[in-house]
Amino acid sequence: MEDNVVYQETNPYGSFGAFVEDDGRTIYLYLQSIFNPEKEMKALWVQNRIPAPLVRNAEDSKKGLAPYLCKDEIMENSPIEPLDKEKIHFIWTEEGDGVALFYQEKLIAFLPPWSGIKNISGYSKFAKLEAITAHPLGDSEHGVLVDRIEKSKKFWEFRAEPETWKNIQAHRLKFLENKLNTHTKYWSADGGKFPHLAILKFIPPNTSDIVLYSTLGMSAQNMPTVELYLKEYENHARIEIIFALKLVDGVDNTDSWVPNCIGEFIKYPWNMGKWFGEGHTITMPRRDPEALYLSFSHLFLTANPPHGFIHEKQIDSPIQSGLVSEGGQKIHFLYAIPISEEEVHYIRTEGAKSFLSLMESKKLGWFHDSERESLF
Repeated sequence: MEDNVVYQETNPYGSFGAFVEDDGRTIYLYLQSIFNPEKEMKALWVQNRIPAPLVRNAEDSKKGLAPYLCKDEIMENSPIEPLDKEKIHFIWTEEGDGVALFYQEKLIAFLPPWSGIKNISGYSKFAKLEAITAHPLGDSEHGVLVDRIEKSKKFWEFRAEPETWKNIQAHRLKFLENKLNTHTKYWSADGGKFPHLAILKFIPPNTSDIVLYSTLGMSAQNMPTVELYLKEYENHARIEIIFALKLVDGVDNTDSWVPNCIGEFIKYPWNMGKWFGEGHTITMPRRDPEALYLSFSHLFLTANPPHGFIHEKQIDSPIQSGLVSEGGQKIHFLYAIPISEEEVHYIRTEGAKSFLSLMESKKLGWFHDSERESLF
Protein backbone atom coordinates (compact mmCIF):
# COMPACT_ATOMS: atom_id res chain seq x y z
CA MET A 1 0.00 0.00 0.00
CA GLU A 2 2.80 2.44 0.86
CA ASP A 3 4.06 2.34 -2.73
CA ASN A 4 0.65 3.55 -3.88
CA VAL A 5 0.41 6.47 -1.45
CA VAL A 6 0.63 9.72 -3.36
CA TYR A 7 0.27 12.11 -0.43
CA GLN A 8 -0.23 11.81 3.33
CA GLU A 9 -0.60 14.14 6.27
CA THR A 10 -1.54 14.11 9.97
CA ASN A 11 -4.03 16.60 11.35
CA PRO A 12 -2.78 19.43 13.62
CA TYR A 13 -3.91 17.49 16.71
CA GLY A 14 -1.75 14.53 15.71
CA SER A 15 -4.78 12.26 16.10
CA PHE A 16 -5.95 11.41 12.57
CA GLY A 17 -3.96 10.67 9.46
CA ALA A 18 -5.20 11.04 5.89
CA PHE A 19 -3.62 9.75 2.71
CA VAL A 20 -4.32 9.67 -1.02
CA GLU A 21 -3.75 6.28 -2.65
CA ASP A 22 -3.48 5.50 -6.35
CA ASP A 23 -3.60 1.75 -7.14
CA GLY A 24 -3.57 2.28 -10.90
CA ARG A 25 -7.33 1.63 -11.14
CA THR A 26 -8.69 4.22 -8.72
CA ILE A 27 -7.65 7.12 -6.50
CA TYR A 28 -9.02 7.09 -2.96
CA LEU A 29 -8.80 9.41 0.04
CA TYR A 30 -8.48 7.55 3.35
CA LEU A 31 -8.85 8.75 6.95
CA GLN A 32 -7.58 6.77 9.93
CA SER A 33 -7.53 7.38 13.69
CA ILE A 34 -4.04 7.19 15.17
CA PHE A 35 -5.03 6.60 18.82
CA ASN A 36 -8.48 4.97 18.68
CA PRO A 37 -8.43 1.42 17.27
CA GLU A 38 -12.23 1.24 17.57
CA LYS A 39 -12.64 3.76 14.76
CA GLU A 40 -12.75 2.13 11.36
CA MET A 41 -10.71 3.55 8.51
CA LYS A 42 -12.85 5.70 6.22
CA ALA A 43 -12.50 5.66 2.46
CA LEU A 44 -13.71 8.01 -0.27
CA TRP A 45 -13.47 7.51 -4.04
CA VAL A 46 -11.87 10.53 -5.67
CA GLN A 47 -11.61 9.42 -9.30
CA ASN A 48 -10.97 6.42 -11.55
CA ARG A 49 -7.62 5.81 -13.17
CA ILE A 50 -9.09 3.69 -15.96
CA PRO A 51 -11.90 4.36 -18.43
CA ALA A 52 -15.08 3.75 -16.47
CA PRO A 53 -16.53 0.24 -17.01
CA LEU A 54 -20.28 -0.25 -17.35
CA VAL A 55 -20.45 -2.55 -14.31
CA ARG A 56 -18.25 -3.47 -11.34
CA ASN A 57 -16.27 -6.67 -11.30
CA ALA A 58 -17.42 -8.87 -8.41
CA GLU A 59 -13.97 -10.46 -8.25
CA ASP A 60 -12.37 -7.12 -7.27
CA SER A 61 -13.89 -7.11 -3.80
CA LYS A 62 -12.75 -10.70 -3.22
CA LYS A 63 -9.22 -9.57 -4.04
CA GLY A 64 -9.48 -6.64 -1.63
CA LEU A 65 -9.37 -4.04 -4.40
CA ALA A 66 -10.97 -0.64 -3.94
CA PRO A 67 -14.12 -0.37 -6.09
CA TYR A 68 -14.11 1.89 -9.11
CA LEU A 69 -17.21 3.86 -10.08
CA CYS A 70 -19.10 2.89 -13.22
CA LYS A 71 -19.69 5.01 -16.27
CA ASP A 72 -23.20 6.12 -15.29
CA GLU A 73 -22.00 7.12 -11.78
CA ILE A 74 -19.32 9.62 -12.78
CA MET A 75 -19.18 12.98 -14.50
CA GLU A 76 -18.44 12.99 -18.22
CA ASN A 77 -15.32 15.09 -17.65
CA SER A 78 -13.97 12.81 -14.91
CA PRO A 79 -10.19 12.55 -15.40
CA ILE A 80 -8.16 9.35 -15.33
CA GLU A 81 -4.72 10.95 -15.08
CA PRO A 82 -2.62 10.49 -11.90
CA LEU A 83 -2.41 13.27 -9.33
CA ASP A 84 0.85 15.17 -8.90
CA LYS A 85 1.66 15.13 -5.17
CA GLU A 86 3.22 18.58 -5.44
CA LYS A 87 -0.19 19.99 -6.40
CA ILE A 88 -2.13 18.38 -3.52
CA HIS A 89 -3.01 19.96 -0.21
CA PHE A 90 -5.46 19.21 2.60
CA ILE A 91 -7.67 21.43 4.71
CA TRP A 92 -8.70 19.72 7.92
CA THR A 93 -11.98 20.40 9.66
CA GLU A 94 -11.67 22.33 12.90
CA GLU A 95 -12.52 19.17 14.83
CA GLY A 96 -9.73 17.25 13.09
CA ASP A 97 -11.88 14.28 12.03
CA GLY A 98 -12.65 15.39 8.49
CA VAL A 99 -10.48 16.48 5.58
CA ALA A 100 -10.88 18.27 2.26
CA LEU A 101 -8.67 17.38 -0.72
CA PHE A 102 -7.55 20.20 -2.99
CA TYR A 103 -5.75 19.72 -6.29
CA GLN A 104 -4.23 22.67 -8.11
CA GLU A 105 -5.98 24.86 -5.52
CA LYS A 106 -9.39 23.43 -6.47
CA LEU A 107 -11.59 21.39 -4.13
CA ILE A 108 -12.05 17.91 -5.58
CA ALA A 109 -13.13 15.80 -2.57
CA PHE A 110 -14.35 16.12 1.01
CA LEU A 111 -14.29 13.31 3.56
CA PRO A 112 -16.52 14.71 6.34
CA PRO A 113 -16.85 13.84 10.03
CA TRP A 114 -20.08 11.96 9.21
CA SER A 115 -18.36 9.66 6.72
CA GLY A 116 -19.57 6.10 7.24
CA ILE A 117 -23.05 7.12 8.40
CA LYS A 118 -26.14 6.42 6.29
CA ASN A 119 -23.98 5.01 3.51
CA ILE A 120 -22.20 8.31 2.96
CA SER A 121 -18.48 7.90 2.35
CA GLY A 122 -17.94 11.51 1.38
CA TYR A 123 -18.13 13.77 -1.62
CA SER A 124 -16.19 13.82 -4.89
CA LYS A 125 -16.26 16.45 -7.61
CA PHE A 126 -16.30 13.67 -10.20
CA ALA A 127 -19.21 11.64 -8.80
CA LYS A 128 -22.51 12.18 -10.64
CA LEU A 129 -24.74 9.82 -8.64
CA GLU A 130 -24.83 8.56 -5.05
CA ALA A 131 -22.52 5.60 -5.48
CA ILE A 132 -20.98 2.89 -3.34
CA THR A 133 -18.05 5.00 -2.08
CA ALA A 134 -18.81 8.57 -3.13
CA HIS A 135 -21.61 11.10 -3.29
CA PRO A 136 -21.63 14.10 -5.65
CA LEU A 137 -19.79 17.14 -4.32
CA GLY A 138 -21.85 19.47 -6.44
CA ASP A 139 -20.65 23.03 -6.86
CA SER A 140 -17.05 22.99 -5.64
CA GLU A 141 -17.03 26.75 -5.06
CA HIS A 142 -20.37 27.38 -3.32
CA GLY A 143 -22.74 25.63 -0.95
CA VAL A 144 -22.95 24.20 2.57
CA LEU A 145 -19.94 21.89 2.25
CA VAL A 146 -17.75 24.59 0.77
CA ASP A 147 -18.81 26.98 3.54
CA ARG A 148 -17.86 24.39 6.14
CA ILE A 149 -14.42 23.93 4.60
CA GLU A 150 -13.87 27.67 4.27
CA LYS A 151 -14.80 28.14 7.93
CA SER A 152 -12.25 25.51 8.91
CA LYS A 153 -9.62 27.21 6.78
CA LYS A 154 -10.23 30.51 8.58
CA PHE A 155 -10.05 28.74 11.95
CA TRP A 156 -6.60 27.31 11.18
CA GLU A 157 -5.39 30.67 9.85
CA PHE A 158 -6.59 32.29 13.08
CA ARG A 159 -4.87 29.68 15.26
CA ALA A 160 -1.62 30.14 13.34
CA GLU A 161 -1.40 33.84 14.24
CA PRO A 162 1.38 34.50 16.80
CA GLU A 163 -0.81 36.25 19.38
CA THR A 164 -3.81 33.92 19.23
CA TRP A 165 -2.99 31.61 22.16
CA LYS A 166 -2.00 34.53 24.35
CA ASN A 167 -5.36 36.19 23.61
CA ILE A 168 -7.26 32.95 24.18
CA GLN A 169 -5.60 32.62 27.59
CA ALA A 170 -6.30 36.22 28.55
CA HIS A 171 -9.96 36.06 27.55
CA ARG A 172 -10.69 32.95 29.61
CA LEU A 173 -8.50 33.91 32.52
CA LYS A 174 -10.26 37.25 32.90
CA PHE A 175 -13.64 35.50 33.04
CA LEU A 176 -12.47 32.89 35.57
CA GLU A 177 -10.72 35.38 37.84
CA ASN A 178 -13.80 37.61 37.88
CA LYS A 179 -15.67 34.63 39.32
CA LEU A 180 -12.97 32.93 41.40
CA ASN A 181 -10.34 35.49 42.40
CA THR A 182 -6.76 35.37 41.13
CA HIS A 183 -5.51 31.89 40.29
CA THR A 184 -2.95 30.44 42.67
CA LYS A 185 -1.23 27.98 40.30
CA TYR A 186 -0.88 27.34 36.58
CA TRP A 187 0.21 24.17 34.78
CA SER A 188 0.81 23.79 31.06
CA ALA A 189 -1.07 20.65 29.99
CA ASP A 190 -0.37 20.32 26.27
CA GLY A 191 3.09 18.77 26.31
CA GLY A 192 4.25 21.39 23.84
CA LYS A 193 1.85 20.13 21.18
CA PHE A 194 -1.37 21.46 19.70
CA PRO A 195 -3.97 22.18 21.01
CA HIS A 196 -2.60 24.56 23.63
CA LEU A 197 -4.02 23.65 27.03
CA ALA A 198 -3.53 24.57 30.67
CA ILE A 199 -4.86 23.81 34.15
CA LEU A 200 -5.50 26.54 36.73
CA LYS A 201 -6.05 26.34 40.47
CA PHE A 202 -8.25 28.70 42.46
CA ILE A 203 -9.50 29.23 46.00
CA PRO A 204 -13.14 30.21 45.38
CA PRO A 205 -14.51 33.24 47.23
CA ASN A 206 -16.50 32.92 50.47
CA THR A 207 -14.93 29.62 51.51
CA SER A 208 -11.53 28.36 52.53
CA ASP A 209 -12.62 24.72 52.57
CA ILE A 210 -12.72 24.23 48.78
CA VAL A 211 -10.11 24.27 46.04
CA LEU A 212 -11.11 24.45 42.39
CA TYR A 213 -9.24 23.42 39.28
CA SER A 214 -10.27 24.53 35.79
CA THR A 215 -9.03 23.63 32.36
CA LEU A 216 -8.11 26.48 30.06
CA GLY A 217 -8.04 26.06 26.29
CA MET A 218 -10.38 23.12 25.72
CA SER A 219 -12.97 25.67 24.59
CA ALA A 220 -10.65 27.16 21.97
CA GLN A 221 -11.67 24.53 19.40
CA ASN A 222 -14.73 22.40 18.70
CA MET A 223 -14.81 18.85 20.02
CA PRO A 224 -15.28 16.14 17.39
CA THR A 225 -18.52 14.20 16.71
CA VAL A 226 -20.89 16.53 18.59
CA GLU A 227 -22.73 17.17 15.32
CA LEU A 228 -23.52 13.46 15.01
CA TYR A 229 -25.65 13.64 18.17
CA LEU A 230 -26.94 17.19 18.63
CA LYS A 231 -28.60 19.75 16.40
CA GLU A 232 -27.00 23.20 16.46
CA TYR A 233 -23.85 21.37 17.47
CA GLU A 234 -21.72 24.49 17.60
CA ASN A 235 -23.63 25.57 20.72
CA HIS A 236 -22.43 22.41 22.48
CA ALA A 237 -18.99 21.83 20.96
CA ARG A 238 -16.90 24.00 23.28
CA ILE A 239 -16.29 23.24 26.93
CA GLU A 240 -14.02 23.72 29.90
CA ILE A 241 -13.95 21.27 32.81
CA ILE A 242 -14.06 22.18 36.49
CA PHE A 243 -12.90 19.83 39.24
CA ALA A 244 -13.59 21.18 42.73
CA LEU A 245 -12.80 19.45 46.01
CA LYS A 246 -13.56 19.89 49.68
CA LEU A 247 -10.36 19.79 51.71
CA VAL A 248 -9.92 16.90 54.12
CA ASP A 249 -9.35 18.22 57.65
CA GLY A 250 -8.50 21.59 56.15
CA VAL A 251 -5.29 20.25 54.58
CA ASP A 252 -4.68 20.68 50.85
CA ASN A 253 -3.02 17.62 49.31
CA THR A 254 -4.84 17.94 46.00
CA ASP A 255 -1.85 19.09 43.94
CA SER A 256 -0.38 15.61 44.35
CA TRP A 257 -3.00 14.04 42.09
CA VAL A 258 -5.69 16.34 40.67
CA PRO A 259 -3.61 18.14 37.98
CA ASN A 260 -2.30 14.77 36.78
CA CYS A 261 -5.84 13.38 36.74
CA ILE A 262 -7.11 16.27 34.61
CA GLY A 263 -4.02 16.18 32.42
CA GLU A 264 -4.72 12.59 31.44
CA PHE A 265 -8.14 13.34 29.91
CA ILE A 266 -7.79 16.97 28.81
CA LYS A 267 -6.85 15.96 25.22
CA TYR A 268 -9.19 12.98 25.06
CA PRO A 269 -11.81 14.49 22.68
CA TRP A 270 -9.28 15.32 19.97
CA ASN A 271 -7.07 12.28 20.51
CA MET A 272 -9.94 9.81 20.39
CA GLY A 273 -12.40 11.62 18.11
CA LYS A 274 -15.10 11.76 20.81
CA TRP A 275 -16.80 14.44 22.90
CA PHE A 276 -17.67 15.33 26.49
CA GLY A 277 -21.20 16.49 27.23
CA GLU A 278 -23.94 16.80 29.81
CA GLY A 279 -24.47 13.59 31.77
CA HIS A 280 -21.45 11.78 30.32
CA THR A 281 -19.26 9.59 32.50
CA ILE A 282 -15.55 9.13 31.89
CA THR A 283 -13.02 6.85 33.52
CA MET A 284 -11.17 8.58 36.35
CA PRO A 285 -7.51 8.08 35.41
CA ARG A 286 -6.15 8.75 38.91
CA ARG A 287 -7.75 7.46 42.11
CA ASP A 288 -8.43 9.78 45.02
CA PRO A 289 -5.77 8.92 47.64
CA GLU A 290 -7.90 10.42 50.41
CA ALA A 291 -11.07 8.46 49.63
CA LEU A 292 -12.40 6.99 52.86
CA TYR A 293 -15.47 4.85 52.11
CA LEU A 294 -15.74 4.65 48.31
CA SER A 295 -13.51 3.74 45.41
CA PHE A 296 -14.17 6.54 42.93
CA SER A 297 -13.76 5.06 39.45
CA HIS A 298 -15.42 7.58 37.14
CA LEU A 299 -16.20 11.26 36.71
CA PHE A 300 -19.76 12.43 36.14
CA LEU A 301 -19.94 15.53 33.94
CA THR A 302 -22.66 18.12 34.36
CA ALA A 303 -23.10 21.82 33.71
CA ASN A 304 -25.93 21.97 36.24
CA PRO A 305 -24.71 20.44 39.51
CA PRO A 306 -26.75 20.85 42.69
CA HIS A 307 -25.73 23.22 45.47
CA GLY A 308 -23.02 21.99 47.78
CA PHE A 309 -23.18 21.94 51.56
CA ILE A 310 -20.51 22.22 54.25
CA HIS A 311 -21.74 21.97 57.85
CA GLU A 312 -25.30 22.46 56.56
CA LYS A 313 -24.29 25.75 54.93
CA GLN A 314 -25.33 25.96 51.27
CA ILE A 315 -22.55 26.86 48.87
CA ASP A 316 -23.54 27.70 45.31
CA SER A 317 -21.45 26.70 42.32
CA PRO A 318 -19.34 29.71 41.30
CA ILE A 319 -19.54 29.27 37.53
CA GLN A 320 -22.52 28.38 35.37
CA SER A 321 -22.08 30.02 31.99
CA GLY A 322 -21.65 33.44 30.41
CA LEU A 323 -18.37 32.92 28.58
CA VAL A 324 -18.34 32.91 24.78
CA SER A 325 -15.53 32.02 22.40
CA GLU A 326 -13.68 34.36 20.06
CA GLY A 327 -16.19 33.43 17.35
CA GLY A 328 -19.23 33.94 19.57
CA GLN A 329 -19.91 30.30 20.50
CA LYS A 330 -21.28 29.50 23.93
CA ILE A 331 -18.77 27.83 26.25
CA HIS A 332 -20.12 25.24 28.69
CA PHE A 333 -18.42 24.58 32.02
CA LEU A 334 -18.78 20.93 32.93
CA TYR A 335 -18.23 20.01 36.56
CA ALA A 336 -16.39 16.70 36.97
CA ILE A 337 -17.76 14.86 40.01
CA PRO A 338 -16.11 11.60 41.15
CA ILE A 339 -18.52 8.67 41.44
CA SER A 340 -18.36 4.96 42.28
CA GLU A 341 -19.03 1.95 40.05
CA GLU A 342 -22.44 1.53 41.67
CA GLU A 343 -23.31 5.13 40.85
CA VAL A 344 -22.09 4.71 37.27
CA HIS A 345 -24.44 1.74 36.91
CA TYR A 346 -27.33 3.86 38.23
CA ILE A 347 -26.64 6.60 35.67
CA ARG A 348 -26.53 4.09 32.83
CA THR A 349 -29.80 2.46 33.86
CA GLU A 350 -31.82 5.37 35.28
CA GLY A 351 -30.29 8.32 33.44
CA ALA A 352 -28.30 11.43 34.30
CA LYS A 353 -31.33 13.53 35.25
CA SER A 354 -32.40 10.97 37.82
CA PHE A 355 -28.89 10.89 39.23
CA LEU A 356 -28.83 14.69 39.54
CA SER A 357 -32.09 14.52 41.48
CA LEU A 358 -30.57 11.87 43.73
CA MET A 359 -27.51 14.03 44.29
CA GLU A 360 -29.70 16.95 45.27
CA SER A 361 -31.76 14.86 47.70
CA LYS A 362 -28.55 13.62 49.37
CA LYS A 363 -27.01 17.11 49.40
CA LEU A 364 -24.16 16.05 47.14
CA GLY A 365 -23.16 19.09 45.14
CA TRP A 366 -20.66 20.54 42.72
CA PHE A 367 -17.51 19.80 44.71
CA HIS A 368 -16.01 16.43 45.57
CA ASP A 369 -16.03 15.12 49.13
CA SER A 370 -13.37 12.40 49.49
CA GLU A 371 -14.99 11.16 52.70
CA ARG A 372 -18.53 10.88 51.46
CA GLU A 373 -20.46 7.64 51.53
CA SER A 374 -22.46 5.98 48.75
CA LEU A 375 -25.68 7.65 47.64
CA PHE A 376 -27.47 4.32 48.09
